[in-house]
Amino acid sequence: MARFAIRNPYLIIVACLFAAVIGVTSLLRMPVDLFPVINIPEVVVATFYSGMPPEDIETEITGRFERFFTLGAGIDHMESR
Repeated sequence: MARFAIRNPYLIIVACLFAAVIGVTSLLRMPVDLFPVINIPEVVVATFYSGMPPEDIETEITGRFERFFTLGAGIDHMESR
Protein backbone atom coordinates (compact mmCIF):
# COMPACT_ATOMS: atom_id res chain seq x y z
CA MET A 1 0.00 0.00 0.00
CA ALA A 2 2.77 2.46 0.87
CA ARG A 3 4.72 1.42 -2.22
CA PHE A 4 1.66 2.17 -4.41
CA ALA A 5 1.27 5.62 -2.78
CA ILE A 6 4.94 6.43 -3.34
CA ARG A 7 4.79 5.36 -6.99
CA ASN A 8 1.55 7.31 -7.66
CA PRO A 9 1.62 10.50 -5.57
CA TYR A 10 -0.63 12.49 -7.92
CA LEU A 11 -3.30 9.81 -7.79
CA ILE A 12 -3.26 9.95 -3.98
CA ILE A 13 -3.48 13.76 -3.97
CA VAL A 14 -6.39 13.73 -6.41
CA ALA A 15 -8.19 11.05 -4.38
CA CYS A 16 -7.77 13.08 -1.16
CA LEU A 17 -8.99 16.28 -2.83
CA PHE A 18 -11.96 14.39 -4.30
CA ALA A 19 -12.88 13.02 -0.87
CA ALA A 20 -12.59 16.52 0.65
CA VAL A 21 -14.82 18.07 -2.04
CA ILE A 22 -17.43 15.33 -1.65
CA GLY A 23 -17.37 15.80 2.15
CA VAL A 24 -17.82 19.57 1.99
CA THR A 25 -20.57 19.24 -0.62
CA SER A 26 -22.38 16.67 1.51
CA LEU A 27 -22.11 18.88 4.58
CA LEU A 28 -23.54 21.89 2.76
CA ARG A 29 -26.43 19.87 1.32
CA MET A 30 -27.32 18.23 4.63
CA PRO A 31 -30.91 19.03 5.64
CA VAL A 32 -31.40 21.45 8.50
CA ASP A 33 -33.72 19.12 10.40
CA LEU A 34 -30.72 16.97 11.32
CA PHE A 35 -29.53 19.87 13.49
CA PRO A 36 -32.56 20.74 15.65
CA VAL A 37 -32.79 24.03 17.48
CA ILE A 38 -32.33 23.43 21.19
CA ASN A 39 -34.35 25.88 23.23
CA ILE A 40 -33.90 25.70 27.00
CA PRO A 41 -37.01 27.38 28.32
CA GLU A 42 -36.09 27.84 31.99
CA VAL A 43 -33.06 28.05 34.23
CA VAL A 44 -33.39 27.87 38.00
CA VAL A 45 -30.59 28.96 40.35
CA ALA A 46 -30.97 28.25 44.07
CA THR A 47 -28.65 29.91 46.58
CA PHE A 48 -28.20 28.57 50.10
CA TYR A 49 -25.84 30.08 52.63
CA SER A 50 -26.49 28.86 56.16
CA GLY A 51 -26.11 31.45 58.87
CA MET A 52 -26.49 34.46 56.55
CA PRO A 53 -29.64 36.58 56.83
CA PRO A 54 -31.93 36.69 53.76
CA GLU A 55 -31.26 40.40 53.21
CA ASP A 56 -27.52 39.78 52.94
CA ILE A 57 -28.05 36.87 50.55
CA GLU A 58 -30.19 39.14 48.40
CA THR A 59 -27.67 41.97 48.25
CA GLU A 60 -24.41 39.97 48.17
CA ILE A 61 -25.26 36.90 46.10
CA THR A 62 -28.60 37.25 44.30
CA GLY A 63 -27.90 40.80 43.15
CA ARG A 64 -24.62 39.72 41.55
CA PHE A 65 -26.31 36.79 39.85
CA GLU A 66 -29.02 39.06 38.44
CA ARG A 67 -26.47 41.54 37.07
CA PHE A 68 -24.50 38.68 35.50
CA PHE A 69 -27.55 37.01 33.95
CA THR A 70 -28.80 40.25 32.38
CA LEU A 71 -25.73 40.13 30.11
CA GLY A 72 -27.19 37.08 28.35
CA ALA A 73 -29.14 37.47 25.13
CA GLY A 74 -32.72 36.36 24.69
CA ILE A 75 -33.85 36.58 28.32
CA ASP A 76 -37.58 37.26 28.36
CA HIS A 77 -38.26 37.14 32.09
CA MET A 78 -36.16 37.09 35.28
CA GLU A 79 -37.56 36.59 38.74
CA SER A 80 -35.96 36.40 42.19
CA ARG A 81 -37.64 35.06 45.31
